[in-house]
Amino acid sequence: MFPKLVSYNRFLELQQKAAVPFMLFLKNECMGKSHRIFIYSTRLKVCRNQRIHNHKVFKGIAERGKSSMGWFYGFKLHLIVNEKGELLSFYLSKGNVDDRNINIIKKMTKDI
Repeated sequence: MFPKLVSYNRFLELQQKAAVPFMLFLKNECMGKSHRIFIYSTRLKVCRNQRIHNHKVFKGIAERGKSSMGWFYGFKLHLIVNEKGELLSFYLSKGNVDDRNINIIKKMTKDI
C-alpha cells in the first residue's frame, strides 16, 4: 500500500533527526487555548529493558526511569490539555525526570 515507505532500519536512523522539527511544528501550529487545563505525563519506551545495553539509536539521550507501570528506558512526554482535549503544550524529557518537576511545569505553562 505504501511503495515509497523506508525500511525499518532507515526509519530508526531518521527518527532522531525528525523529532525536533516535528515538535517545533506542533508547538507553533497545533496548540489550542483554554482557562481550564489538565497536566499528564506518559512514558515513551525506546526498547525493552533487556536490550538497554545494546540500544544505539538514543544512546546518551534516553535514560532509565520509573512509572506506575514499572521501569523503562526512554523518555517522558508531558502534556497539557484543555477541557475539550485540545493540546495546549508539551515537553519531552529524559525518562529519569520526575513528573512533578516544577521547572518543566513552568516551561510548559509559560506561553499559556
